[in-house]
Amino acid sequence: MVPGPASDLWTFKDVPHGTLEQIWYPSPTLHMDQRRMYVYLPVGYQTGTTKYPVLYLLHGGGGDEDAWTVMGRATIIMDNLIASGRAVPMIVVMPNGNATQSVSQGFGYGPIPSPQQVIAPAPNPAGAPTAGPGVRDTQTRGNPSSTYAGSYPESLVKDVIPFVERTYRVVPDKAHRAIAGLSMGGGQTIVTTNNNPDSFDYIGVFSSGVQNASDPAFLSQLDAIKKANLKFYWTGAGDIDQAHDRTVALEAALKAKGFPTSYKEISGRHYWFLWRDFLGDYASKIFK
Repeated sequence: MVPGPASDLWTFKDVPHGTLEQIWYPSPTLHMDQRRMYVYLPVGYQTGTTKYPVLYLLHGGGGDEDAWTVMGRATIIMDNLIASGRAVPMIVVMPNGNATQSVSQGFGYGPIPSPQQVIAPAPNPAGAPTAGPGVRDTQTRGNPSSTYAGSYPESLVKDVIPFVERTYRVVPDKAHRAIAGLSMGGGQTIVTTNNNPDSFDYIGVFSSGVQNASDPAFLSQLDAIKKANLKFYWTGAGDIDQAHDRTVALEAALKAKGFPTSYKEISGRHYWFLWRDFLGDYASKIFK
């Protein structure tokens, strides 16, 4: 963490702080009795009766349900945004997007990982690319051809959202649901919304996109989202981000379809400095 003006949004400040819960929920779609997720509750939730909008915030490849709080500093960002009036009070749900995991690996609440899960990969061969066309998210991408049935994006809609709406004081409708994700989570965001065009009014894709933004099947899915009167579709990437071109292609497709959208580009590679900034920008625009 480097202090200074550029990191002011995620600097811990003397402002009212919300609550972070670590909870378990059932996931029939993934055939698991218990999976864990983090839920941020804004100041006032514990003592009030207000119902809140919900942001479903997805991590990237290599992350899990604690990534957005530990590395993304999402709770601090939300505290600062809400305290300054830049964002409306909202609940933020941060699930584990790894379909085969019940809980973040090696965490105190979860099982001890097997040796196969913790052995580090071989060192990168000299000269081999660490980013670019050959290095992609290893799980669900935003391709229309991605398998949806039984996938994590399906479980998000069928398992996570109903659990949240049964458990917390939320407004259970499309106008009060937002979704966003980084990298792999951005691909999962695309797959989730493409297959459920009437479930979210706000979509955010951070450093992610599709392999072929001119694919007729993908464009048809965008048409369905547009027809459902989406309020805002946010995209962003770093200027030397490995997902830059895919994100730009997604934004171009959105503009061509006439979506209410915006694209943000800042200096940087595929790392957390970008995504903290993007969360602040996106969260300040939704539910308004």
